[in-house]
Formats: sequence, structure tokens, C-alpha cells
Amino acid sequence: MQAGVSRASKCRKKKVWVPCQTPRIVRWHVMEITRVFVYVTLMAGLSNYYVIKPFVKSICAGKTRGILYDLPYGYPAVKPGQGVVHGEVIELQDVAEALQVLDNLEGYNGPGAPGNLYERVVQEVELAGGERVLAYLYIWGRPAALEELGTVVP
Repeated sequence: MQAGVSRASKCRKKKVWVPCQTPRIVRWHVMEITRVFVYVTLMAGLSNYYVIKPFVKSICAGKTRGILYDLPYGYPAVKPGQGVVHGEVIELQDVAEALQVLDNLEGYNGPGAPGNLYERVVQEVELAGGERVLAYLYIWGRPAALEELGTVVP
């Protein structure tokens, strides 16, 4: 089993291979992702929450690894890193439709597509109660440029 991933977590929709260990045997099973980690403007009550609200099944406070930046455009960005980003973990209903709506908002046209504003990745997040689950996360598509564009949010 992947370190920190609960066998009981209810991840659905995107198929991700996760090791499942039994004594002396390693098996692989497929988990489907049903959660998205959101930060700042997509959080409940903030400016872009209305976009995701129709797809919300549940919301829980959470955190994940990364570095949060404040951009001059009025929205934030995250890049991979050793910092901690606090936000919300939203369990989605109608996952495929929800991802299309979020992809449109985040300027995501597919993995590595030219012109992506953000990339959609799957990353481990920690829920408020300590459980670790996999969730989608939108990270800045050009992380090397973030230091010039924005300011790190502590």
C-alpha cells in the first residue's frame, strides 16, 4: 500500500494504480479519485466557489505539500515544493462534469498541453482528522516563472 494512503479512502473516477501489500505478495488495485484539493478562491464562501458548488458532496479542511503564491492577476498559484498549503478537500459528485468545469476555469487543456495555465495533478492530501487521501490539485503550469510573477504566501 502506498505510504499514507488509507485502504478505506473512497477515491473514485480517475484510475490510479496503488500498491496493496499482503504478506510476501504485492498486488496492485485501481483507485478512482473523487476529491479535489482547492485553495483560496475556490474555497467555500470565496469568489470562485460558485463554480464548484453544484458538484460538492462534502467539504473538509485539509493541507498538502507545495508553495502558495499570490499573483498580480487576482488569483493564486501553487507549485510543487516542501512547504504546506492549507485549503479544502472537496468530495465531488458528477466527477467528470465537475472536472470539465474546473479545467475550463483553470485554463487546463490536458496533460502538458501548450498554453495550460495550470496543470491538473493527483497528489496526496491530509484531511483535518489526519487521514491521507489522493485528490486532484491544480498547480501552476509554468512554475519556474512564479518567482518573478508572484509573492510567496507564508
